Amino acid sequence: MPDSRSLQALATIVVAVGALVFSLAPARSDGMPVAGTTVSPYVADWSGLYIGGKLGGAWSDVDWAQNPNYFTLNGPTLVGTTSTFSPSGFAGGIIGGANVQHGQWIFGAELSFSGTDLSETRPSPFFPTIDTYTTELDWLATVEGRVGYAWSQLLVFGKAGWAGGNAAVTLTDNVVGITASDETFANGWTIGGGIECVHWPSVILGVEYSYTSLSFDASPNCPACGTDTSIGDGPPSISGDMHINAVMARATYLFKPGD
Repeated sequence: MPDSRSLQALATIVVAVGALVFSLAPARSDGMPVAGTTVSPYVADWSGLYIGGKLGGAWSDVDWAQNPNYFTLNGPTLVGTTSTFSPSGFAGGIIGGANVQHGQWIFGAELSFSGTDLSETRPSPFFPTIDTYTTELDWLATVEGRVGYAWSQLLVFGKAGWAGGNAAVTLTDNVVGITASDETFANGWTIGGGIECVHWPSVILGVEYSYTSLSFDASPNCPACGTDTSIGDGPPSISGDMHINAVMARATYLFKPGD
């Protein structure tokens, strides 16, 4: 579940929503509109296709579990231990989707593909002076549904759907120089939300928060860990879970019907 850092990110978005609403809807102290104000020239019809990009930061918690029935005599040691990682870094990529507007409600779907530099190396909890473990996620893709509520220029939205990415795991024996590594597809789900605002006709700027949960299973490739060097029931086996939080700025161009 989202941790304290995630809740802080959500709080930041809530504050940003309040600031945008206040700036877009000036009023007198009695709550009536300020005299002389006019409707924005960017009256938002949010329906249409859009494409753009997003960029920001991500932090994560990754848990490994090794096969308890396997270890090597002269290679990376896998003795039923678990390893915990907390990589953080930048993330960014492309987004595209479509909106349909019904009154002030906005319904849509969005695709995204982001690169990340979420990578961390830590000593093995079993032999910390000999073995090191590395976890990495270098890209993440999502397919999400979106529901939002619009006040002319401003849109507040929630989203949820499928997520998947490329996870890499590496185990290294720093004494004999043997490495076991593998890349595998991690599958899971994502949920989040954010705000968007029309600053120019058809150009939309915003910020979003997302929480993503992925699971993976890997059998690292290690030729030197093979015949006559192993005790157990097969090759190295690792399963894991990745919990990723991200806050990103986003910019899209909306192709309205009739454009």
